[in-house]
Amino acid sequence: MFDFIPLSDYTMYFNYTILVMVLVAFWQCNTGISLQKNTATLNAMWGILFTILLILYMGLRPVSGYFGDTVNYAKGFYEIQRSVKPFVWQWEGEWLFHNLMGWFAKNSDIHTFFLFCAFIYVGCLWMAMQRIFKDYYYIPFLVILGMFTFWAYGVNGVRNGMGASLIILAMTYVNRIPVMLILCLIATGIHKSCYLMVAAGALTWFIKNSYLYLVGWVACVGASYAVGNRIQAFLANFISFGDDRFSGYLTGSNMVGEIVQMSMTFRWDFLLYSAMGVFVGYYFIFRRNFKDEYYQWIYNTFLVTNAFWVLVIRAAYSNRFAQISWFIMPIVLIYPFMKQRFWQNHEKILGLALLVFYSFAFYFNILK
Repeated sequence: MFDFIPLSDYTMYFNYTILVMVLVAFWQCNTGISLQKNTATLNAMWGILFTILLILYMGLRPVSGYFGDTVNYAKGFYEIQRSVKPFVWQWEGEWLFHNLMGWFAKNSDIHTFFLFCAFIYVGCLWMAMQRIFKDYYYIPFLVILGMFTFWAYGVNGVRNGMGASLIILAMTYVNRIPVMLILCLIATGIHKSCYLMVAAGALTWFIKNSYLYLVGWVACVGASYAVGNRIQAFLANFISFGDDRFSGYLTGSNMVGEIVQMSMTFRWDFLLYSAMGVFVGYYFIFRRNFKDEYYQWIYNTFLVTNAFWVLVIRAAYSNRFAQISWFIMPIVLIYPFMKQRFWQNHEKILGLALLVFYSFAFYFNILK
């Protein structure tokens, strides 16, 4: 366990490490070597090493309130561990996560459990980028690491992070549908929010018109701004996902007793962040005529999941709903840059784009 690192600096070390990696990648892009074979190979090797180190660093963190819901997961873990009842497989709710926690509680310790969770969260994202981009996966993976919520969903929203990572990995098996479906089933057993990602992916698999989804997203922004409170009230009454957590977020009742109180307002900052993905996909598909069926599917899925969040943008902890689409957004942002050359100075523009993509994380995680 990394208990020799001050708790107050633990997250900061991760944030500054990513900042250095982004700046080095920007330098590589600016010198024109980022997409050369030798550089890509070296970066890929470093990517493997960093992934291992990150899994260890994240998974072996101390159990502390500095890491949000880490303490709540640990509380549930210890309750199972102290119970005299034997481990029994369950099929209710988020069945797979609870069964995993129960098995580790009876057969191992809390740090091994968190290490396993980090392995699934980070490892699936690494594997997904390697499957999509092969030896050139490092910069796309760095874009994921540079999400301003990446660290939080490894130590705070652990179930959400694990489930979404499995969905991202599942979306790389477009030519092996049984594997995709199995991974989706596993993901939904870890966190119920993955049902929305699966539903959006299924919808956009069959209906491929990106213009339709783009218009729908814009319409959702307008509707949410005008009558968002009424929409949330309606959804709170008619959608439960099997428990009352969803309606609690929409009404604000889930904030009772929470240390962190969220403002239930129209989140222009989060909308601006999401709009970056919307604009990038629009630019490459409609303005640059980028023809790639896989990218179109990814972009459409992002639009659908993000549009759902836009409708409940005033909800308490609305970033938890936004994160469903934000997990997909890094691929939307970086995919065209890695698959086709659009400019004579393509690498330099890639480097500038990388800085822009990281700017939100830099502001929220370092400056703010």
